[in-house]
Amino acid sequence: MICIDDIFPAFSENNVAIVFESSDYFAPYLDVAMLSLIQTMSPQHNYDIIVLSSELEEQNEVALKELVRGRKNIALRFFNPHAIAKTYIKRARYSYLEINYYRLLLPWILVNYDKVINLGADIVVEHDLADLFQTELSENCYIAGAPDLGYIGRLSIDISPKELGMRDPYKYVNADVLLMNLKAIRAEVDRDWLMSLWQKRQFMCSEQDVLNLAFESHIQHLDLRWNLYPERMNSEYHIRSAPIESVRAWEIAKEDPYIIHYAAVPKPWDSPLVGMGIRWWKYARQSVYYEEIIRRMCTHQSGSSSPIGVKGAIVIYAKKHCPKFLRPFAKSVKRLLKW
Repeated sequence: MICIDDIFPAFSENNVAIVFESSDYFAPYLDVAMLSLIQTMSPQHNYDIIVLSSELEEQNEVALKELVRGRKNIALRFFNPHAIAKTYIKRARYSYLEINYYRLLLPWILVNYDKVINLGADIVVEHDLADLFQTELSENCYIAGAPDLGYIGRLSIDISPKELGMRDPYKYVNADVLLMNLKAIRAEVDRDWLMSLWQKRQFMCSEQDVLNLAFESHIQHLDLRWNLYPERMNSEYHIRSAPIESVRAWEIAKEDPYIIHYAAVPKPWDSPLVGMGIRWWKYARQSVYYEEIIRRMCTHQSGSSSPIGVKGAIVIYAKKHCPKFLRPFAKSVKRLLKW
């Protein structure tokens, strides 16, 4: 078995392990996420941050390392796990992003870690992640995550509850904020079996679908505050279609989010007026990538005028499902609704 044996916890005590997977293009947004994370840290804990990437350029590594320079309780390291993933990529029947492989293979990439927090880069952190890391996991738990209300809402719109074959698809969790019990997964799960399951079909939500399907009996739910989807993104329409108790829990979580996850579109770096976009831009203005973020946003805006939030979701759904003979009337309806 191929493993990266020299990745050990950075601190011998109070080590809070945090892992990101990132492309080179996402480096500016990762910088913003890390700025928010650092500003919520406590001096009582040590934060061991690992970035997994096969393409991150050296100049971006240098820029990101500046965030933690002089901070004795933060370690930031970069590793390329391509050697572990390449065999599965070569055998792949279906095409997925390489960084998607890293999340599934995390227990075997970080063989010297028992537990990690795994995060996507399209977030801002508003609460000390040490509290998430210290969450007590049940004996048979492999992963802990928050219910994905966007997916759950779509079960009554355009996703069949039988689509994945889960016994209870309403327990589906989002994989961009996970507390992963790597030790338990290594002990109980065969790596080749997990990767072969991923290649049995083209999964709509990539490795997230497989984690939910494979680990269904071993998932623990986190408080929604740890993975809060804001309003005014296209996911809002889906969330409001979820069961009423889930919508109520979302409304409560919005009052005090621990992690804001801009999971849908548009992203705050493309459209600042998305829900809680102000919070994202508070950190973006502190980033060394601020000018590049502005440049990208201007480029994006010059070629896009799509509505956001619930309206945006309805427009996207209509474009996907509207019969061809009705499409000539779409512009008239849009003008009527003042969209």
